[in-house]
Amino acid sequence: MPQIVDGSFRFLDLIRELRDNVYEKVLLSSRPPPSSPECEGGWKTPGNTVRSSFEDHNHYSANDGQSIGAPLLLICQQISKEVREALARLTKLNCSPFRLDLMLLDERELYITWLAFPLSTNHIPRLDVDFRLFGDVEGKETTMDYANGRNPVLAWGLLTLMQRFLQRGPDFLAPRFQGLDVWIGELSVNVFTPPSPPPGGYASRFLRHRHRKGHMSPADMLNWLTWYMDYLLRRTRHTPPYARLIYERIKRMSFSLDGVEQKSWELATLQPEYTR
Repeated sequence: MPQIVDGSFRFLDLIRELRDNVYEKVLLSSRPPPSSPECEGGWKTPGNTVRSSFEDHNHYSANDGQSIGAPLLLICQQISKEVREALARLTKLNCSPFRLDLMLLDERELYITWLAFPLSTNHIPRLDVDFRLFGDVEGKETTMDYANGRNPVLAWGLLTLMQRFLQRGPDFLAPRFQGLDVWIGELSVNVFTPPSPPPGGYASRFLRHRHRKGHMSPADMLNWLTWYMDYLLRRTRHTPPYARLIYERIKRMSFSLDGVEQKSWELATLQPEYTR
């Protein structure tokens, strides 16, 4: 038992099993998702970069950037070693403490925030991405339409978001060469059905924009996402310079609707075909 002096004791006097329980509680902790984009303040957009035109509608939480377990690594070498060992155990148990939240507002603006990122690490076995729908498209210009011979802005924004994480780690807006190069075993995107339909109802994707209200249904959104992701990864001569990093750094990508997988790519296998 640890020796208690003045109501306190040394953490390292606890037996290793109890310390490991503390580490795992910290590494598995996560923040609740924002109830809507409007309730989460402090959004930031990328600065004036070559890539910024692809993600003018991407908004990153100003509160992101540091992993929740980072302070533990700075206490001492022993605790730092034990925390990393705890993360390795969680990985072997197929736990996924890495979670990102994407909120699409009015089929136009994409809001990105971390829900759980325990440690900054180069190798992430699995990254779970929650994709949620908000707003009403009535009277607004969407970024999901294919126009003027170009892919939709939202599709490019999602592709650039993945690149930012692979080149910078959790701090999306860090300078390119001050970030953390990342490799991912599986990137899993899950489209959620809202608790209730939007006030304007689910907008049919077959109607012209001026006749639409509400927003696209989750099932239609999933179909849109998988079709354009496959298109960006495979079918155009313009995308290899942008998509090559994804083939090299992500082994598998999957898209689900309410937790049920609908489409997947084994990118390590497809790389020679997609990048030739």
